[in-house]
Amino acid sequence: MKTIKGIKRTATAICLAALFATGAKAHTVSSPVTIDDLDTIREKVSLLSRVHLGGYGEATYNYNFSSTRVSNSDALYEDSRGHGNFDIPRIVLMLGVNLGKGWGVETDVQFENCKHVSIDQFWIEKQFCKEAGLRAGYLTLPVGATNPHDDPLEFFSVNRPDGEDAILPCDWHQAGLSFFGEAGDWNYEAIIIPGLNTSLFTEDQWLALDASGAHFNYSKGNSLALAARVENTSLNGLRLGLSGYYGASFNNRLAFIDGVQQRIKGNVGFLSLDFLYDNFGWVLRGNGSWGCYSKNVKRFGEIEDVDEYRHHAKSAFDASFEGGYDLFNLGKMKESGQKFYIFGRYDYYQPAEASDAFLGYDWNRCQRVGAGINYFPMDKVVVKAEYSHTFLPGCKGVPMLSLGVAYSGQFF
Repeated sequence: MKTIKGIKRTATAICLAALFATGAKAHTVSSPVTIDDLDTIREKVSLLSRVHLGGYGEATYNYNFSSTRVSNSDALYEDSRGHGNFDIPRIVLMLGVNLGKGWGVETDVQFENCKHVSIDQFWIEKQFCKEAGLRAGYLTLPVGATNPHDDPLEFFSVNRPDGEDAILPCDWHQAGLSFFGEAGDWNYEAIIIPGLNTSLFTEDQWLALDASGAHFNYSKGNSLALAARVENTSLNGLRLGLSGYYGASFNNRLAFIDGVQQRIKGNVGFLSLDFLYDNFGWVLRGNGSWGCYSKNVKRFGEIEDVDEYRHHAKSAFDASFEGGYDLFNLGKMKESGQKFYIFGRYDYYQPAEASDAFLGYDWNRCQRVGAGINYFPMDKVVVKAEYSHTFLPGCKGVPMLSLGVAYSGQFF
């Protein structure tokens, strides 16, 4: 068998060499294959084997049957009629190159809403062994359930989950240094990054990023933080993930309003547990996340309340679950290579506690229920349909119909 494979490989190499030589020397009457031609082909084949190109993209349509407010800032439109919108939430192209000797580089470019182009990721890495590697650059923070698994084929809902999106960035990227590896059924990543700026946290997103540094082409790093994730796949079909964030997140800014504020110290902590079960035609996903900001600070050796300098809630929480069954897992359709999931989803999120009424809004205990279908005509393409109803404090709720189509995969 090995001899046959060797003959096939040799024949393929000769054919490729002949094609290359013919193309390269089309102006000559005869184009004999030379050793130089074979060396050139080997170099080209070797380069292609070290380059990979992939990406994903999605197109969506959402129709809100009622325009009751979906955030505190939309209160003026509470009694307006329903409306619909088409969107291309994101298109991502990923290009990576294995440079050899354990070195590699990857760049992800994202086109968001067909208007904004940004670098989603850029990093250079050195892998010492399977268990240990270092990566530096603009990285995805694998905190929560969505950030490390943001591929549109990795969740049933048409739009990214509301719960996590309300309490942390669901496109969380920052410049930093990562230590990662894989050992048996475990994989891990720990990232040192600049701390956040709590003055930017809002009622609509408890943990928010500071985009101001983009104007200066750098990220402010007056304080540092740590983000980490551990995953385990010991049990067949089950993946468990634990992730978190902790760091000084008050004074990471360019300027201070007063001298007192410069001396304030505050920390933000975030912890998330998530799971995926994919077996016997069932796909079940769930997560729970909790974040907290330190209530008190030390100033001049005394403990004083930080509320007068705080513009966000002291804590936030979200939990979600979705489950679906592949109807094509039954009978002869199982052999078709297609999948047709019918699913349901529930989200509960609390971006602010009731005790934070001093912030001027009542924005807690939000719920969302949804149900729909995911049809996979092939592994890399999904067509989605979903009906959902979001229940928000102080309003009648937001019923919505959503349709979407998405692709994801590595092209080579």
